[in-house]
Amino acid sequence: MPADPTWTAALTTLRRVAGYTLPPALDRRILDLGERKEALSPDERDELTAWVEFTQQRSIDRLEAEFALRRLAAAEPVPA
Repeated sequence: MPADPTWTAALTTLRRVAGYTLPPALDRRILDLGERKEALSPDERDELTAWVEFTQQRSIDRLEAEFALRRLAAAEPVPA
């Protein structure tokens, strides 16, 4: 694979997206809201809904990045 800066930046971005995890404080907040979902205020329910949508999209992004990295590696070994 070419070692030009554009290619390196693209691989770095794909790896970052593929390895993304929520910050622990945010993970705890989502868990807290989820555990209390029956007793949430309307604002908290909206917050939980937004976080669920966000995490679902990040999961899709992560899987797509992992798949892209695998396809690239199959085409030509990806440098570490």
